[in-house]
Amino acid sequence: MKGLPEKLKPRIFAGIDAQELNSILAEAKHRHFPASVVTHEGDAAERFYVLVSGQGRHFVTTTGGRKMLLHWLTAGQVFGGAALLSDPYRYLASTELLSESCVLMWSREKIRELAARHPVLVENAFSIAVTEGVAWLIAAQVSLSSDDARGRLANLVASLAGGIGMAAADGLELRVTNEDLAAGANVTPFTVSRLMGEWQRSGVVAKRRGKVVLLKPQLLGSM
Repeated sequence: MKGLPEKLKPRIFAGIDAQELNSILAEAKHRHFPASVVTHEGDAAERFYVLVSGQGRHFVTTTGGRKMLLHWLTAGQVFGGAALLSDPYRYLASTELLSESCVLMWSREKIRELAARHPVLVENAFSIAVTEGVAWLIAAQVSLSSDDARGRLANLVASLAGGIGMAAADGLELRVTNEDLAAGANVTPFTVSRLMGEWQRSGVVAKRRGKVVLLKPQLLGSM
């Protein structure tokens, strides 16, 4: 593979010139996936990925079998970062793609070889881990500790709007279900349904099949 799709500028490749980038991409495998789980929590971290198109998210499964949603992914973001570590490690969470998607994939051996030749890859991976992964975990923990169910759901919807929201004629469209929001905000689907009903009557959101349209994001924080 040579070059990236127009307008796609993954942070993992920041500071790498075109010639070096092409040499890195030449070592990648280009894969198409249907909506599916690509990496599984607890499996050996043998692959490193860059999402080229589509949408995904990380999740873990509790001992009781409950699915807990973590960080959401859009085109240009990476997953499987544990493959960069010097000691063999395992994936701490599962990663699922929510629609037909394309990824670039490197084996653990290959991405570590490339990182040795291009140290900026490791620097960029560390920056992503801190500013995206750790920042998200801090925000989630603060919300869980200080917000009630309404606040957690409002924060989640606002966060998703900024991350995966797609411009629609009347607002920002989020392709999420009540079950997704319940898992992400650590509330029940009934609570999501009740609060979404209130927000819809207030004109803040509109509920559609498998989607939420955020009509007045500026009012979400006051709900």
